[in-house]
Amino acid sequence: MAHRPYPNAARALKQLDRHYPPAPVIPMPPALRAVGESIDRLRENAQRAAGQGFGAGTYVLSTRRPGVVSGGS
Repeated sequence: MAHRPYPNAARALKQLDRHYPPAPVIPMPPALRAVGESIDRLRENAQRAAGQGFGAGTYVLSTRRPGVVSGGS
C-alpha cells in the first residue's frame, strides 16, 4: 500500500489540537505586574539609547571619548 500524504494540512492540525486542553489563565499578582512594567520601561529605554548611540555614523580612532577627562595626574 502506497503512502498517501494527508490531503488537508489545516484539518490535520485541528485534529491534533483537539487532544490538547487550552492553557489555564492565571491572574498575575500586582507585585509581578509592577515588575513586568518596569522591565518593559527598561527595555524601551535601552532600545532608545542604543538607537541614538554615541557618535552614530562617525569614525572614532581612539577608544577614549572626546571631552572626557581622565582622573590620572
